[in-house]
Amino acid sequence: MTLKRTALLALLTLALAASAAAQDPKQALNEQLYEAARKGDAAEVRALLDKGADVNAKFRYGATALFKAAERGHTEVVKVLIERGADVTVRDTFYGATAMTWALNKEHTGVIRAILAKSAEGAGDVLLTGVHSGNAELVSVALESGKLPAETLTAALVAASFDEKKASIAEMLRKAGAVPPLEVDAATLQSYVGKYKGEPGPEISIALKDGKLVGTGGSGTTLILMPLDQKTFRPVEFGGTTLTFNVEGGKVTGLNFKQGPNTTLLKRVDSSQ
Repeated sequence: MTLKRTALLALLTLALAASAAAQDPKQALNEQLYEAARKGDAAEVRALLDKGADVNAKFRYGATALFKAAERGHTEVVKVLIERGADVTVRDTFYGATAMTWALNKEHTGVIRAILAKSAEGAGDVLLTGVHSGNAELVSVALESGKLPAETLTAALVAASFDEKKASIAEMLRKAGAVPPLEVDAATLQSYVGKYKGEPGPEISIALKDGKLVGTGGSGTTLILMPLDQKTFRPVEFGGTTLTFNVEGGKVTGLNFKQGPNTTLLKRVDSSQ
Protein backbone atom coordinates (compact mmCIF):
# COMPACT_ATOMS: atom_id res chain seq x y z
CA MET A 1 0.00 0.00 0.00
CA THR A 2 2.81 2.40 0.83
CA LEU A 3 4.54 1.68 -2.46
CA LYS A 4 1.33 2.31 -4.37
CA ARG A 5 0.77 5.60 -2.61
CA THR A 6 4.37 6.65 -3.31
CA ALA A 7 3.98 5.76 -6.96
CA LEU A 8 0.70 7.67 -7.21
CA LEU A 9 2.26 10.73 -5.58
CA ALA A 10 5.21 10.57 -7.95
CA LEU A 11 2.90 10.36 -10.96
CA LEU A 12 0.83 13.25 -9.64
CA THR A 13 3.96 15.36 -9.15
CA LEU A 14 5.12 14.66 -12.70
CA ALA A 15 1.68 15.49 -14.06
CA LEU A 16 1.62 18.80 -12.20
CA ALA A 17 5.12 19.66 -13.43
CA ALA A 18 4.14 18.84 -17.00
CA SER A 19 0.99 20.92 -16.62
CA ALA A 20 2.99 23.88 -15.28
CA ALA A 21 5.42 23.65 -18.18
CA ALA A 22 2.52 23.53 -20.61
CA GLN A 23 1.03 26.59 -18.96
CA ASP A 24 4.28 28.55 -19.33
CA PRO A 25 5.44 28.26 -22.94
CA LYS A 26 7.47 31.46 -22.60
CA GLN A 27 9.70 29.84 -19.99
CA ALA A 28 10.18 26.85 -22.27
CA LEU A 29 11.24 29.20 -25.09
CA ASN A 30 13.67 30.96 -22.77
CA GLU A 31 15.27 27.69 -21.74
CA GLN A 32 15.60 26.66 -25.38
CA LEU A 33 17.25 30.01 -26.08
CA TYR A 34 19.81 29.42 -23.32
CA GLU A 35 20.58 25.97 -24.68
CA ALA A 36 20.95 27.28 -28.25
CA ALA A 37 23.31 30.01 -26.99
CA ARG A 38 25.32 27.39 -25.14
CA LYS A 39 25.65 25.29 -28.30
CA GLY A 40 26.53 28.30 -30.47
CA ASP A 41 23.55 27.88 -32.82
CA ALA A 42 23.00 31.44 -34.07
CA ALA A 43 20.18 30.45 -36.44
CA GLU A 44 18.26 28.73 -33.65
CA VAL A 45 18.83 31.69 -31.32
CA ARG A 46 17.38 34.01 -33.94
CA ALA A 47 14.39 31.71 -34.54
CA LEU A 48 13.61 31.45 -30.82
CA LEU A 49 13.77 35.21 -30.40
CA ASP A 50 11.37 35.55 -33.33
CA LYS A 51 9.01 33.19 -31.50
CA GLY A 52 9.04 35.42 -28.43
CA ALA A 53 11.89 34.21 -26.23
CA ASP A 54 13.12 36.91 -23.83
CA VAL A 55 16.65 37.93 -24.80
CA ASN A 56 17.29 39.06 -21.21
CA ALA A 57 15.67 36.13 -19.41
CA LYS A 58 17.62 35.25 -16.28
CA PHE A 59 18.66 31.80 -15.22
CA ARG A 60 20.82 30.45 -12.39
CA TYR A 61 22.42 33.27 -10.36
CA GLY A 62 20.81 35.84 -12.66
CA ALA A 63 22.92 34.96 -15.70
CA THR A 64 21.47 35.40 -19.19
CA ALA A 65 21.96 33.62 -22.51
CA LEU A 66 24.58 36.25 -23.34
CA PHE A 67 26.73 35.02 -20.44
CA LYS A 68 26.84 31.48 -21.76
CA ALA A 69 27.54 32.54 -25.35
CA ALA A 70 30.33 34.85 -24.15
CA GLU A 71 31.85 32.15 -21.96
CA ARG A 72 31.86 29.66 -24.83
CA GLY A 73 33.26 32.17 -27.34
CA HIS A 74 30.26 32.02 -29.69
CA THR A 75 30.79 35.40 -31.37
CA GLU A 76 27.94 35.14 -33.89
CA VAL A 77 25.46 34.23 -31.15
CA VAL A 78 26.70 37.16 -29.07
CA LYS A 79 26.16 39.50 -32.01
CA VAL A 80 22.62 38.22 -32.57
CA LEU A 81 21.74 38.59 -28.88
CA ILE A 82 23.13 42.13 -28.75
CA GLU A 83 21.33 43.10 -31.96
CA ARG A 84 18.11 41.89 -30.40
CA GLY A 85 18.57 43.92 -27.22
CA ALA A 86 20.70 41.86 -24.83
CA ASP A 87 21.81 43.94 -21.84
CA VAL A 88 25.61 43.73 -21.68
CA THR A 89 25.74 45.38 -18.24
CA VAL A 90 23.89 42.61 -16.31
CA ARG A 91 25.88 41.14 -13.42
CA ASP A 92 25.26 37.71 -11.96
CA THR A 93 24.44 37.34 -8.28
CA PHE A 94 27.25 34.89 -7.46
CA TYR A 95 30.47 36.40 -8.86
CA GLY A 96 29.19 39.88 -9.65
CA ALA A 97 30.45 39.12 -13.16
CA THR A 98 29.20 40.33 -16.54
CA ALA A 99 29.27 38.64 -19.93
CA MET A 100 32.44 40.64 -20.58
CA THR A 101 34.02 39.14 -17.46
CA TRP A 102 33.60 35.65 -18.90
CA ALA A 103 34.80 36.66 -22.35
CA LEU A 104 37.91 38.27 -20.83
CA ASN A 105 38.57 35.27 -18.61
CA LYS A 106 38.64 33.05 -21.70
CA GLU A 107 40.28 35.71 -23.94
CA HIS A 108 37.56 35.39 -26.58
CA THR A 109 38.62 38.39 -28.66
CA GLY A 110 35.73 38.27 -31.11
CA VAL A 111 33.19 38.30 -28.30
CA ILE A 112 35.01 41.12 -26.53
CA ARG A 113 35.01 43.21 -29.70
CA ALA A 114 31.27 42.63 -30.17
CA ILE A 115 30.45 43.67 -26.60
CA LEU A 116 32.63 46.78 -26.80
CA ALA A 117 30.86 47.76 -30.02
CA LYS A 118 27.65 47.88 -27.96
CA SER A 119 29.14 49.50 -24.85
CA ALA A 120 32.69 50.69 -24.23
CA GLU A 121 32.17 50.58 -20.45
CA GLY A 122 34.52 47.62 -20.06
CA ALA A 123 37.24 48.92 -22.36
CA GLY A 124 39.52 49.80 -19.44
CA ASP A 125 39.33 46.28 -18.02
CA VAL A 126 40.06 44.84 -21.46
CA LEU A 127 43.08 47.12 -21.86
CA LEU A 128 44.62 46.35 -18.48
CA THR A 129 43.95 42.63 -18.83
CA GLY A 130 45.69 42.70 -22.21
CA VAL A 131 48.68 44.55 -20.80
CA HIS A 132 49.11 42.29 -17.77
CA SER A 133 48.77 39.11 -19.83
CA GLY A 134 50.94 40.46 -22.64
CA ASN A 135 48.08 39.97 -25.12
CA ALA A 136 48.64 42.63 -27.79
CA GLU A 137 45.41 41.69 -29.58
CA LEU A 138 43.34 42.48 -26.49
CA VAL A 139 45.17 45.79 -26.12
CA SER A 140 44.40 46.59 -29.76
CA VAL A 141 40.71 45.74 -29.34
CA ALA A 142 40.47 48.04 -26.29
CA LEU A 143 42.22 50.88 -28.11
CA GLU A 144 39.86 50.49 -31.07
CA SER A 145 36.96 51.48 -28.81
CA GLY A 146 38.31 55.03 -28.62
CA LYS A 147 36.66 55.45 -25.21
CA LEU A 148 39.60 55.07 -22.85
CA PRO A 149 40.26 57.83 -20.28
CA ALA A 150 43.74 59.35 -20.23
CA GLU A 151 44.23 58.00 -16.69
CA THR A 152 43.59 54.42 -17.84
CA LEU A 153 46.01 54.79 -20.76
CA THR A 154 48.69 56.07 -18.40
CA ALA A 155 48.11 53.21 -15.94
CA ALA A 156 48.44 50.72 -18.80
CA LEU A 157 51.67 52.37 -19.94
CA VAL A 158 53.13 52.16 -16.44
CA ALA A 159 52.20 48.47 -16.21
CA ALA A 160 53.72 47.72 -19.63
CA SER A 161 56.91 49.57 -18.79
CA PHE A 162 57.86 47.06 -16.08
CA ASP A 163 58.46 44.25 -18.57
CA GLU A 164 60.88 44.54 -21.49
CA LYS A 165 58.88 41.84 -23.29
CA LYS A 166 55.97 44.27 -23.45
CA ALA A 167 57.91 47.01 -25.25
CA SER A 168 55.73 46.68 -28.36
CA ILE A 169 52.59 47.05 -26.23
CA ALA A 170 54.06 50.13 -24.57
CA GLU A 171 54.70 51.59 -28.02
CA MET A 172 51.08 50.87 -29.04
CA LEU A 173 49.92 52.76 -25.98
CA ARG A 174 52.15 55.76 -26.71
CA LYS A 175 50.82 55.94 -30.25
CA ALA A 176 47.30 55.91 -28.80
CA GLY A 177 48.15 58.94 -26.66
CA ALA A 178 49.30 57.40 -23.39
CA VAL A 179 51.68 59.65 -21.45
CA PRO A 180 53.86 58.92 -18.39
CA PRO A 181 52.31 59.65 -14.98
CA LEU A 182 52.81 62.79 -12.96
CA GLU A 183 56.21 62.89 -11.24
CA VAL A 184 56.38 63.09 -7.46
CA ASP A 185 59.77 63.82 -5.91
CA ALA A 186 61.56 61.06 -4.01
CA ALA A 187 61.38 62.85 -0.64
CA THR A 188 57.60 63.13 -0.84
CA LEU A 189 57.25 59.49 -1.83
CA GLN A 190 59.49 58.44 1.05
CA SER A 191 57.32 60.39 3.49
CA TYR A 192 54.38 58.15 2.62
CA VAL A 193 56.20 54.92 3.45
CA GLY A 194 54.72 53.20 6.49
CA LYS A 195 51.82 51.15 7.82
CA TYR A 196 48.20 52.32 7.85
CA LYS A 197 45.23 50.74 9.57
CA GLY A 198 41.49 51.34 9.79
CA GLU A 199 39.50 51.18 13.04
CA PRO A 200 38.02 48.77 12.08
CA GLY A 201 39.10 48.27 8.53
CA PRO A 202 41.88 47.15 6.27
CA GLU A 203 45.59 47.37 6.93
CA ILE A 204 47.96 48.56 4.21
CA SER A 205 51.75 48.77 4.18
CA ILE A 206 53.26 51.34 1.83
CA ALA A 207 56.82 50.88 0.56
CA LEU A 208 59.06 52.55 -2.00
CA LYS A 209 60.50 50.27 -4.69
CA ASP A 210 62.42 51.33 -7.79
CA GLY A 211 61.22 54.88 -7.35
CA LYS A 212 57.52 53.90 -7.12
CA LEU A 213 55.13 53.42 -4.24
CA VAL A 214 53.77 49.93 -3.73
CA GLY A 215 50.98 48.94 -1.39
CA THR A 216 50.59 45.55 0.29
CA GLY A 217 47.29 44.54 1.88
CA GLY A 218 46.50 41.99 4.55
CA SER A 219 46.18 39.25 1.93
CA GLY A 220 49.78 39.81 0.86
CA THR A 221 48.81 41.17 -2.56
CA THR A 222 51.17 43.93 -3.69
CA LEU A 223 49.98 46.70 -6.00
CA ILE A 224 51.99 49.35 -7.82
CA LEU A 225 50.61 52.82 -7.07
CA MET A 226 50.48 55.52 -9.73
CA PRO A 227 50.21 59.21 -8.74
CA LEU A 228 47.16 61.19 -9.85
CA ASP A 229 48.39 64.26 -7.99
CA GLN A 230 50.97 64.90 -5.26
CA LYS A 231 48.89 63.13 -2.59
CA THR A 232 46.51 60.82 -4.45
CA PHE A 233 47.47 57.48 -6.01
CA ARG A 234 45.69 54.56 -7.69
CA PRO A 235 46.73 50.97 -8.44
CA VAL A 236 47.94 50.57 -12.02
CA GLU A 237 46.28 47.13 -12.09
CA PHE A 238 42.69 48.46 -11.92
CA GLY A 239 40.63 51.59 -11.55
CA GLY A 240 37.92 52.60 -9.09
CA THR A 241 40.28 52.70 -6.10
CA THR A 242 42.38 55.59 -4.78
CA LEU A 243 44.60 56.27 -1.79
CA THR A 244 44.90 59.89 -0.68
CA PHE A 245 47.51 60.66 1.97
CA ASN A 246 46.61 63.11 4.74
CA VAL A 247 49.33 65.56 5.76
CA GLU A 248 49.08 67.69 8.91
CA GLY A 249 51.82 69.94 10.18
CA GLY A 250 54.28 68.49 7.68
CA LYS A 251 53.63 64.90 8.83
CA VAL A 252 51.63 62.14 7.16
CA THR A 253 48.90 61.13 9.62
CA GLY A 254 46.90 58.68 7.56
CA LEU A 255 45.22 58.08 4.25
CA ASN A 256 41.73 57.91 2.79
CA PHE A 257 41.14 54.59 1.06
CA LYS A 258 38.37 55.08 -1.51
CA GLN A 259 36.87 52.11 -3.30
CA GLY A 260 33.88 52.89 -5.49
CA PRO A 261 31.51 55.10 -3.48
CA ASN A 262 32.99 54.08 -0.11
CA THR A 263 35.82 55.87 1.69
CA THR A 264 37.65 54.51 4.74
CA LEU A 265 40.09 56.45 6.91
CA LEU A 266 43.28 54.55 7.73
CA LYS A 267 45.50 56.02 10.43
CA ARG A 268 49.27 55.78 10.32
CA VAL A 269 50.35 53.27 12.95
CA ASP A 270 54.14 53.17 12.60
CA SER A 271 56.64 55.70 13.94
CA SER A 272 59.03 55.97 11.00
CA GLN A 273 58.60 59.73 10.65
